[in-house]
Amino acid sequence: MDPGDRIDDTLPQYDTTEKNIEYTNDFEYRGWLRKLFCMVTPEDMKTDLDIDEISRDEMDYDEEAASKYMDHILNSTVKHPLFADLYQCAAGLMFSVDRSVGLCVLLSYDYLPWFHRCLCCFFETPDEFNETHPDYVKLREKIV
Repeated sequence: MDPGDRIDDTLPQYDTTEKNIEYTNDFEYRGWLRKLFCMVTPEDMKTDLDIDEISRDEMDYDEEAASKYMDHILNSTVKHPLFADLYQCAAGLMFSVDRSVGLCVLLSYDYLPWFHRCLCCFFETPDEFNETHPDYVKLREKIV
């Protein structure tokens, strides 16, 4: 099955409520990923007082939720020519042509704010997401 042929309708909608996400450190960045991917903190992490804050933050990452949302994003956008272009350019930064590698790059610390706004526009008003969209232009400039 080609990407884009199946979209997981069981996931909560990708979070587009906050358009302008900002962070100044890894802790805040990971917090945004958790919010965007609807990650839930396991109960044992909430009550384990012996874990320091940094370790708790690093361990409180739901790989399954991240994987599902990344698949959902890729499957929802891969057939759109502008996203295909972004994935190709971003993957090239890692000497790859794999679109999923490109997606990982676009979700990374350096590119998430612009990529997120591109996704918000695409999911909310797809007809307005075009080659003149300011976040697409800025993101493409950053990765080319």
